[in-house]
Amino acid sequence: MNSLPPILSFRKLANRYSVGVAAALSMQVAGAMLSFLVSLLLAKLIGAAGLGLFFLSVTSVEICSTISRLGLENAALKFISIANASGERGTVATAYRKCVGIAALSAVVMVLPASAILSWSPIGASNHAEFVSLVPFLMVALIPVTVLPVQTDSFKAIGLPGTAVFTQTVLPQSTLLLLSLLLAWQGIATPLSITASYAAAFFVAMFLAFLRWGSIVKDVWRKANFSTSGLLRTSLPILIVTGLNLVMAWTDTLVLGILSNTDQVGIYGVTLRISATATLVLIAINSVVAPQFAALHSSGRHAELEVLARRSSFWTLVIASPLLLTFMYFPGEILGLFGEQFVAGIWTLRLLALAQLVNVSTGQLTSLLIMTGHEKLMRNNMIFSAALNLAGNLLLVPRLGALGAAVSTALSVSVMKIIAWWIARHKLQINTVNYLNLYSSK
Repeated sequence: MNSLPPILSFRKLANRYSVGVAAALSMQVAGAMLSFLVSLLLAKLIGAAGLGLFFLSVTSVEICSTISRLGLENAALKFISIANASGERGTVATAYRKCVGIAALSAVVMVLPASAILSWSPIGASNHAEFVSLVPFLMVALIPVTVLPVQTDSFKAIGLPGTAVFTQTVLPQSTLLLLSLLLAWQGIATPLSITASYAAAFFVAMFLAFLRWGSIVKDVWRKANFSTSGLLRTSLPILIVTGLNLVMAWTDTLVLGILSNTDQVGIYGVTLRISATATLVLIAINSVVAPQFAALHSSGRHAELEVLARRSSFWTLVIASPLLLTFMYFPGEILGLFGEQFVAGIWTLRLLALAQLVNVSTGQLTSLLIMTGHEKLMRNNMIFSAALNLAGNLLLVPRLGALGAAVSTALSVSVMKIIAWWIARHKLQINTVNYLNLYSSK
């Protein structure tokens, strides 16, 4: 039994990882600013239609990479966190090598079928031929986009959330921004050249992540008894959860790209990315607390787990809500920065910001459930929510365009988080929105 009361144990934990939260949050802020600048620059260079093609390209790569990743990023986070907490350095090194190696091999295998599917699918509608011309560069990007999240979650697992966020967001976005500025200077900024720059940016990030891991984990080639079959038995159910999470995130963009036009995709993509900047707080705090969820649960320290989940939820809401309220009250002024075409997305931005308010207010529920062994329940929740999102998009996008996609996404995201809250409440006896009892385990 833990000799410290829950409140003292949590304070010790909070003090230990507060620097990690600050580092991760600062990197998320930098990454969000860079992403905003990239979207703003591309909107000026290639307009709504060109930006829509680029967003469709990124969406396609994200979908293919999630499949090829096999859920290994969350498996790496879980197993490396536990091994690191136990001081098993050999297991840390072995788990990293296996997760990264399997993910890279899977991405290589995915290239040919993904290329055929993307070329055949009617993505881009009337601009489909131009989209097909981007596919070779998307397949080049597939390998680093697959591997990088496994690398960054490994950094989180060994207590380096700032490094993880820097590698995953700041590095690729800053590289893409620099390359896009170079293309603009040369007068050759097109969807094709920007997509090629996107692939190059992720290769740079992946390579530097390898170098950084080798400098931190000195015994990088140290071997330990770590079952590959056991790793995959854990990762594959998580793949379904992360895959469904991707369906939730990108169904709207794909349906718009097929049933509407690239202008609508461009407008929607900008509003989606603006609203998602508020989740940088959720991601930053999650990068610190997710490994602790796994470690606390595996050691039976439920009281500390409950306090950590509740307080992380509270502070996520406190920090993110001013930004979301700004998006809801001043959408026209924000979208006007991107150009006159994008002001049509005022209500789209408002609805997406409202959905993100529900998202951040309930906290890190997906990580909490996965790290405590309830990934199958989360999977079922996401199957239902993803089906709801798909049905809503198919029904509303042909009639309302980007606004219809926003209505469907806002509803499905809210439903998913409410169901996840209910699962955590009944399976773990943890109420993440009980803000009046931040320090109590009751």
